[in-house]
Amino acid sequence: MSRRLGVAVSVTLLVFAVGMASAACGMPVASGASRQAKPVTVYVANCDSDTVTVIRSDSRATAPVRVGRWPCTIAITPNGKIALVVGADPGTVTAISTATNIASRPVRIGLVAGPIAITPDGKTAYAGDGNTVVPIHAATGAAGKPIKVAEIPHAIAVTSDGKIAYVASDGSGTVTPIRTADNRPGAPVKVGPHTCRPVAIAITPDGTTAYVVNEFSGTVTPINTATNRPSTPIKVGYIPNAIAITPDGKTAYVLNRGSHTVTPIRTATNRPGKPISVGQMPTAIAITPDGKTAYVTNGRSGTVTPISTATDRPGTPIKVGQGPVALAITPDGAIAYVVNHSSGTVTPIRTATNTAEKPIKVGRGPAAIAITP
Repeated sequence: MSRRLGVAVSVTLLVFAVGMASAACGMPVASGASRQAKPVTVYVANCDSDTVTVIRSDSRATAPVRVGRWPCTIAITPNGKIALVVGADPGTVTAISTATNIASRPVRIGLVAGPIAITPDGKTAYAGDGNTVVPIHAATGAAGKPIKVAEIPHAIAVTSDGKIAYVASDGSGTVTPIRTADNRPGAPVKVGPHTCRPVAIAITPDGTTAYVVNEFSGTVTPINTATNRPSTPIKVGYIPNAIAITPDGKTAYVLNRGSHTVTPIRTATNRPGKPISVGQMPTAIAITPDGKTAYVTNGRSGTVTPISTATDRPGTPIKVGQGPVALAITPDGAIAYVVNHSSGTVTPIRTATNTAEKPIKVGRGPAAIAITP
């Protein structure tokens, strides 16, 4: 993996929904697998070629779109009209019109940028940079006044009502809540020791709890969003680095890169279940829209492992390209797209059969993916 991937992967492990299923493994078929896929557009950020590859619904790639340097994160507004691409070094944001695939001029937001999250109304995006978070007008890509947070914002998540953006800072062991109405930061919430390195955050669908993954302490800290008070950290596996929550909010699945496992946490009790074995060096985790299956990309194995959420049992790994680092699913659940960083490709997977199709060539070092709603 390239040196740049160290920046890219760490911020792209935020959740991308994906669906795969295998009747042969006794696993449920994704809800959208029996329906014809709706026309969508896939956007892939190529970290090492400073471009975004656009993949049409017929799985054909168009000419790459030039963006800022080292694009590491990409997010699409809820109405599907704008794709926002974060360039890592220097920190920039490029807005791409999904109607024309024409990119605006990159807007400088700081020195080294990373995570991005968009409010549910689609009006504002929040991008992390250094020790600030920059609010961005999503329609134009124009940057607002930076918001001071703790050192090195590594992950951002917005509540379902759009009122609070939570920023995990890996240099301080804290999470900063930002009130989106006036962009004022609240008091940092301590989630562990200074060295615990919070690197991922996910919020339950009802907005009541934010779960923060602490990489170096091997824990997950729940935060009550009504009071911003943390609960006792939950012990998971070695070097946890990503998290996904089922659509019904009942289970949070935590990916443990160092122990090659996934830990299920029942949100009603915040008790961890038995670790689930997956492939070598898992990099990203996602859950199908119907909540029946969780999927893990295994960076060193070049595979994707499906997990039944009903039984917490893994299915047969699906072979993809080299160095899979991110994944996304079409809104109807028919096709999962897997980003293979080392291969410079994206592998489509038919979720009805868990069949990997011919890889699609993209740019060098692809690291992030997003699909229009």
